Amino acid sequence: LAGGETLDRRKLLQIYAEAKKPLEKQKRFLAFLSIDIVNSTGMKVGETRETAERDFILYKKMVERALNNHRSLKSAWTPDGAMICLNSVEDAVGAGQEVLRGLKDFNRQVKTMKHDFAVRIGINAGEVSYDETIPIEEITARAIDIAGNMQKNGAVDAVYVTRQAIE
Repeated sequence: LAGGETLDRRKLLQIYAEAKKPLEKQKRFLAFLSIDIVNSTGMKVGETRETAERDFILYKKMVERALNNHRSLKSAWTPDGAMICLNSVEDAVGAGQEVLRGLKDFNRQVKTMKHDFAVRIGINAGEVSYDETIPIEEITARAIDIAGNMQKNGAVDAVYVTRQAIE
């Protein structure tokens, strides 16, 4: 507050109540899909930079097609993974399954690196404050953290879904 002005508790509660209403309207039940390439660093050993770059670009395009097919809302990418926000658990599971199916063909017919691409996939869902203008990497929500943990602890080439998301 300017000039050392203080507010009494009643005024603070009023300000809080007024701010809470529009924030509550932003809450939505959403699903989060976390995908990570297993041993991405090791895959590049003995490969040219150009070969690895090409294959990783094509892998990302393959994943993005699956995400588009399942109406993803937004995503954040790292060189070897992604966190994706979707409208429903069904869309998240469908996208994860499509990525796994796509990897078989991708590894057989598209990639040129010696090592096959393998992924870990985790899914969780929950109520989050969602604003279309905010990037996913700026959304702080337990639902997102848990999706990431599911992916980290999941089996290779499998989709791990939390019990909460299934229910």
